[in-house]
Formats: sequence, structure tokens, C-alpha cells
Amino acid sequence: MQKGFVEIFEAESALKILVLCILTIGAYLIYKLYNFSSLINQKTEYKISNLFIVITIFLFAIHLGSLIYGLVNLHDPTILIGTIGIHVVSSVFDVTWIIVVRNRINLITGSSKGDKLWLKPLITSIFHVIYMQHKINQGLAMAQYNNQILSPAKSAGCDANPLR
Repeated sequence: MQKGFVEIFEAESALKILVLCILTIGAYLIYKLYNFSSLINQKTEYKISNLFIVITIFLFAIHLGSLIYGLVNLHDPTILIGTIGIHVVSSVFDVTWIIVVRNRINLITGSSKGDKLWLKPLITSIFHVIYMQHKINQGLAMAQYNNQILSPAKSAGCDANPLR
């Protein structure tokens, strides 16, 4: 795990994220992706295009608005049928954003396939930011545990690496 991982992300309850994603009909998913993207763009060299982020948020807002409008006017199914195109385009952008953020987090953690912090593609595609936050929490817990193990030796003036 890269040293900066701890300085980029913060721990947050994955259960809270799940509940908020459900209650907000996915809007919290977009917020978390934006939050992760902002942190990645501010604190790493692995930038995510701001134009892509804005377009994706705009498409999601149109998608969500048309979905709510369609559900309110459920008696007229042509409204939902008429918005299928925007739903498909918005979904493609959403999934692409999830993949981009996932790949950046894997780069930041220095994880590769099979590592403990590796964000697996299938699980990420199902649980999105909930799984990402779970892995971030694991990484932060591992870093804190490693820091606690090394701290007593450092504070005692001992060499933390016994092989040197």
C-alpha cells in the first residue's frame, strides 16, 4: 500500500453508505463517486477528467428526474419508454465512472489481482461505492495496525527493522 493512501481517504460506515444509496435512489452513489474523484484529483497524480465527471452527473440528474417523472405518471407508459435512451447512456457513464474510480484506488493502494486491498471487478460492479469504502476501511485499519506495531519500537529508539 502506498504511504499516501492514509492521507487521501477516510473511514466511513459501509452500512451507512448502503442505506443512503437506497434512500436517495442512487444519488448518494454519485455523491460518493464525486467525493472519491475529488480526493483522488486533489491528492494524487491519477487524475479523473472533470469534464467527464460533470457530464456524468448531468446525465444522472436527467436520468433520475425522468425516472421520478415517469413513476409519478405511471398511467402513461410512453413516458418511461421514451426515456430508455437517456437511462442507457447515463448507465454507461455511471459504470465507466465506477470503473475509473476503482482503477485509481487500485493504483493508489498499489494492489494487484489477489491482494487483500484489490477491488475485484465483479464485486465492485455489484456493490459500487459500498465495496470501495469497505476496502478503504480495510486499508486504513491495516495502516493503523501497522503503525501501532511499529510505534513502540520507534518511540523506544529501537530499529524498527530487526534485519538491519
